[in-house]
Parts: sequence; structure tokens; C-alpha cells
Amino acid sequence: MSGQTSEYDTIVVGAGALGTATAYHLARAPGRTLVLERFHENHPFGSSHGHTRILRTAYAEGSAYVPIVLRARELWKRLGKDAGEEIFRPTGVLLAASSDSLELEEATANARRYRLPHTTLSAARAHERFPQFRFDPEDMALWDPGGGVLFPERAIRAHRRLARRGGVVFRWNSPVLGWKETSEGRVRVRTASHEYLTRTLVLTAGAWLPSLVPDLALPLEVEQQTVYWFRAPPRERAPFRAMPAFVWYSPAGGYFYGTPDVGAGVKVGGNEGQRVRDLARRPPSSARELRSLRRFLRDRLPGLDPAPRRQLRCLYTNTPDKNFLVDVHPDHRSVLFVSACSGHGFKFASAMGELVAEAARTGRLPDLLAPFRRR
Repeated sequence: MSGQTSEYDTIVVGAGALGTATAYHLARAPGRTLVLERFHENHPFGSSHGHTRILRTAYAEGSAYVPIVLRARELWKRLGKDAGEEIFRPTGVLLAASSDSLELEEATANARRYRLPHTTLSAARAHERFPQFRFDPEDMALWDPGGGVLFPERAIRAHRRLARRGGVVFRWNSPVLGWKETSEGRVRVRTASHEYLTRTLVLTAGAWLPSLVPDLALPLEVEQQTVYWFRAPPRERAPFRAMPAFVWYSPAGGYFYGTPDVGAGVKVGGNEGQRVRDLARRPPSSARELRSLRRFLRDRLPGLDPAPRRQLRCLYTNTPDKNFLVDVHPDHRSVLFVSACSGHGFKFASAMGELVAEAARTGRLPDLLAPFRRR
């Protein structure tokens, strides 16, 4: 290990969606920031890859998310302008389920509460507007025109590039082996080859977060999900390029989701993942997941070829209630830990990065993050 200790105002651990967004916002204020990432640049081992993500404004997971996602949408648009490339595409989002769906009820209530543009559709009206989908007579749909598709890999590259321009330093292949608060209230961070000192340590390490705060025994469970891309026959592809993003809730509490064909086919995923107990030995894709998706295609998107064109594995880091987890370490006030995922975190990353950067600078969590504190 090098005998020299480098000093920074803030160290961010994890260079995924949230880590790079936090670094980007830290770069817009005075101070020196370092980002440590355990893997190489643009790696596919975490939760921030996969070509597209969905941004919904009519949110079924709770009203606390809506102000954050509205701010996130604004920031994604701004990032696209600053970076000179498309980050957010306003395709709208279709939420569908049986008419007694609690998720659809919650999403509709939040759309009304925040006066978001939205339209409630019967099965017949939904099929008329969106003929790519097949609806049962008892189905209902909520049209969220303010939603759309995000391009995550472009977004992360843009945040990273602009953060570097603002002076942020990135270190790749640098897993953190440990950290310790000093008697002066700073934090000493150790990798295999270096030691660093910082005023504030921000942990945004996704599935690796529990290993960085083992004393807290955080109730996080890592799950591997596989998403697939399906195509329509060449002469029937145009409607699937023009379709909205969608989330389809099932009566048993599960869901399926997808994004339009932006080049590789229609991306479709579900929530029947596999528990990951050892991050170094991840399981292969599950045949059960693919069978479930094929049934969904048969029932709801029959125009797509059920043979997938490609697939990709992704990690979800879930809390028991599937909400985010953001807080200051109870014994080390200079350490923030953030698990903004549970399978629905990417869309919020631009705004969450802004909020976490504010917390790192001030030492206090913004009010918008209060619902996600550790209980």
C-alpha cells in the first residue's frame, strides 16, 4: 500500500447511476470529490445497464416518490441538453391491470393528488388507442403522458463526463476494503493500493452496500432479474417502435414491464427473479422467468416473436417494503449510505444524486428523503 494518503472533501463509493449523479452534483459546488468503483468503467455487473429504463410520473409505489420523479425528469432533460444527446424520450407510459387493482388505484390517486396529466381508459378504449396490446374486458388502464424512456448508459456516461469536467476524480478497479472514522471526525478509506481521507463518505454501492456497513445488518436482499428483447416480424415492427413504455400489474401482486423497440426489439421484464447469496457466483438466467414472459407475450403482446433476440441480467437490491433506504450512519455522522433501488430506482437517480450531494455538503438529509430513513 502506498505510504501517501490523498485527501478529499467527499468520497463516493460506487459509480453506478446514483454514484455518478451524486458526483455530477458535487462537481457543481466547491470541494474535491473522489469516486471509487470496484469494477472497470462501463461494467455490466450491477444495476445500471440495459439500454432503456422507464420513467413514470403516476407512481403506484407511494406519494413520496412523485415530487422526486418530477424533479428527476427535469434534471434528465437538462442533462440531455448539457451532454448534447438524447437521455429522455417522452413516449408516455401505459399502466394496466384488472379494474380492482390496488396498484392502479394508487397510481391514479397520486396523479390526481399532484394534478398530473393522465387519462383513465376502459379495456375497449385502451385497445383502440394502443392496439399492440390485448386487454381482457375487465381490465383498466391509466395513461401517463408525462412518462417515457430513459437511456441509462448514455445518462451515466454524461454524468461521469461532466463530473470529470468539474474536477471529480474516478478510480476504477478499486474496491473499498474498509473505512474508519478518525478521532478528528474524518473518515479513512482503504483500498488494496491506497488510503484516502475525507470529510464525508457516501456509500452508493448497490448490492455491495451491506459489506461496507456490516455493523448495521441492513435488511437488504439481492435478486437477479433477467430482461429480454423480442421483435415483431419486419413488416409489423413499426407499431412496436411507436408504442409507449408500459407496466402491467397482475392480480397476484407481480408485474411485467417493457419499453418500445428503439433498435434491438421490445424490452420486456418481470419480477420473478432469483435470490443471489454470493455476488461472486451469480446464477444463470432462469428458464422459469422466460416461460413467464412468454405467457405474458401470448396474452398481452401477441404480435411479438416469443423467441428472444437477446437477454441481460441485472441486480435488484431490495428492502423488505421495496422502498429506498437513505440515511446517515447512526454512529458515524460523516457517513451516508444509500440504497435507492428495489428494482425501481434508476428513474430517480438524477434527483436522488442532487439530494444526496446536498446531504453530503450540509450533513443533513433533505426533507424529501425523510420517508426513506432507516427505521
